[in-house]
Amino acid sequence: MISMEREVLDVLSRNDGKIHYYYIANKLRIGDHYAFLICKGLERNGYVHFETLEGICSLTDFGKKEVDEIRRERQKQEKENVRKRVKENKHKILKNKKIINY
Repeated sequence: MISMEREVLDVLSRNDGKIHYYYIANKLRIGDHYAFLICKGLERNGYVHFETLEGICSLTDFGKKEVDEIRRERQKQEKENVRKRVKENKHKILKNKKIINY
């Protein structure tokens, strides 16, 4: 799954799982035709149900599970980034402590 598809799923999940593809295009600042194509691709893979005539894209149960997985991955990555920053800051503090001779 490409990152733009993940972003579309994220936008859908934040809007009750059912919105028009024009809204997706507006929210992600992409062309409406590109949003249409992404919705069709997500439908092909079973993540969404796309009502082509009405332009409504809605999450399926499989899509909801994928959104939950994406959120878990993001939270895990954010926690890891925080740990790295804390470790780097501790290292900098100890280094500065030696330089200043406290």
